[in-house]
Amino acid sequence: MKLHQLSTLVAIADAGGIRGAARALNASPAAITKSLRQLEESVQMSLVVRTSSGVTLTASGQALLVHARLMVGEMARAHEAMNTLRGAPQGKLAIAVTPWIAMTFLPETVTRFCERMPDIRLEFFEGLLPIANPRLRDGSLDFFIGRPTPGALGVEFHYRPLFSSSCALVARAGHPRANCRSLAELTDLDWILTWDPTNDSPQAENIFTRHNVPVPRQIHLAHSFSIAVALLRKTDMVSVFPWPLVEVSAVRENLCVFPLREQLEDAMVSVISRSGHPLSAASECFIECLIETIREGFNSTSPETRNVLQSVELLI
Repeated sequence: MKLHQLSTLVAIADAGGIRGAARALNASPAAITKSLRQLEESVQMSLVVRTSSGVTLTASGQALLVHARLMVGEMARAHEAMNTLRGAPQGKLAIAVTPWIAMTFLPETVTRFCERMPDIRLEFFEGLLPIANPRLRDGSLDFFIGRPTPGALGVEFHYRPLFSSSCALVARAGHPRANCRSLAELTDLDWILTWDPTNDSPQAENIFTRHNVPVPRQIHLAHSFSIAVALLRKTDMVSVFPWPLVEVSAVRENLCVFPLREQLEDAMVSVISRSGHPLSAASECFIECLIETIREGFNSTSPETRNVLQSVELLI
């Protein structure tokens, strides 16, 4: 297997077809087809199935794709590291950021970073577990600023804690059960969460089993904060937000907090990266800019920033 052949497989998977991959790699469709055929001959297996609407990867293709992404990504990072050593840092930094960090500290962090590394292109993803973790695994994400997987042992990923906070149960203002004080009174409602409390980790005690409360009859998953908020505002669904997110979004989005007797799970925000893979100079620079911005936030005159910092425990 050769690197350009693995790059071809990645491009085909991302583009969904030969022509799209050719455009992405600035090559001819014939060259892409030849590279794919050579890769299939090398592994002695079919990697894609051609259809009238494009191509789909076989089970073998999907298995190889995971390794192909890692290898292509590592080669790109190697080039970026050499460029940095030559004094000409270039390339891309892909980061997932949890929503409340994006709403508070991200803009100033990006400003600082771009002043120090103006030739690095930034790419941001929603900082939710189902989006970030697969990208960390396949190397298409450099690091994730967000919530670790509940019950994670730290073998697969490296965690650098930033904040700890408690969580709150939220719904639209004027919700018919806004004064309920127990989880047990709310399990017949539909819940909208950005993670699955029953499947994220078999070892993790979720918010329902911890309080001997039945799991709600229906838990919907939203892999987008904006979708979750839109549903909360217009339905009687309920959700769990970390307190910093409540501070920055509750009034703005017309949400309320339930006065529960139960203490909901703590929410940790960490810088999460793949174990055994040192962060690039650009990654370290971005994290340094973020930490500087957070520390300066304690002297901020912004009421929103001060309220957010009062709702967390700083771990750096």
